[in-house]
Amino acid sequence: MFGLFKESEKDIDTYEQTSTILHSLLTYEIRDLPLRYEFWYRVAIRQEEYRSLQAEHRANISMHTAVGRFHKVQYEATKQKCAKLERLADVYKVFCIEEERQALNHRLHFHKETIAEIYRHVHNKELYTYNDSVQQQFWEAVSEDILKAIAHLD
Repeated sequence: MFGLFKESEKDIDTYEQTSTILHSLLTYEIRDLPLRYEFWYRVAIRQEEYRSLQAEHRANISMHTAVGRFHKVQYEATKQKCAKLERLADVYKVFCIEEERQALNHRLHFHKETIAEIYRHVHNKELYTYNDSVQQQFWEAVSEDILKAIAHLD
């Protein structure tokens, strides 16, 4: 009877949930870079790759050819990906400062349900990894939702 006590699940606050979501998103973004590098260095490498791609596509934009229009579309897409990655990395840096925990928890209070729902999906992410395109769509949706939830942190 005494050995039957269940270990209560740790109550995870909104700060911890958001931090986990952001870390998972960034880890997915840098998944194909070598693990021998530090986390932040890999994030910086990915950002630089996006900037290089942007410059390359921008140099080849031409509205007179289909290939030139392709480069314009790719330039815009890469620009959005780079901006999103920079935003996620900047916000996650703030979440790495333990002294900010109470203030951030308070500021995230109004989005507590949304963040808890996103966290639940990220926690069960194995359900969405059966196909690369499904996995990519899942992480894009998570990214969009979390960026909306934390938009007011500026």
